[in-house]
Amino acid sequence: MNPIPRVLLVIGHGREESLCHHLLRRVQAQLTELGAEYRTQDLLADGFDPVLRLPAGQEHASRADPELDPLTAAYQEAVCWADRYIIVHPVWWFAPPAILKGWVDRVLVDGVALRQPAAGPPEGILSNRRALVVQTFKVDRLVDKVVFGSLCRRFWSRGVWLPVGIKKANYFSVYAAGNLEAARLRRIEERLQRVVEAFVA
Repeated sequence: MNPIPRVLLVIGHGREESLCHHLLRRVQAQLTELGAEYRTQDLLADGFDPVLRLPAGQEHASRADPELDPLTAAYQEAVCWADRYIIVHPVWWFAPPAILKGWVDRVLVDGVALRQPAAGPPEGILSNRRALVVQTFKVDRLVDKVVFGSLCRRFWSRGVWLPVGIKKANYFSVYAAGNLEAARLRRIEERLQRVVEAFVA
């Protein structure tokens, strides 16, 4: 019997009535129906501070002190708890929002997502996990892929998942996302449902 999936949902968006939040709520409802356990980190709603501040002499970020920074410590604990990660965000300037980059900087740190030796490159420790990135774009697919070379996808695949050891990552992209017609939104929701179901299976 397969263990119950443990899913960490992370959303980085500043507007609650956004398409990203709508898709997040659909994913949450589906995870409940599928019997998965999940936790949600809504970075702006939680008041997460994305700025990485390192004391003098410290070269890389490490686990947060639960007494000094309980939110970041809880975020880090959830990363260790989960076996699957779903990241939801809009694409701004062909990259994730700054607050989400701050989540990477301050949460996926030494002792949580990787081991940082005294010398040499870090060693990823999340190799048995899977990730799904849900992205919304105002531009169409051609602009993202041909003009900008899928910059945001490469940020996640090469800049985040590869260093922490995640080899299985999927991407769900919604292009030309402004003012979606109801029929197209339903098709997007149905496609996302199939992707999530396969992701947690």
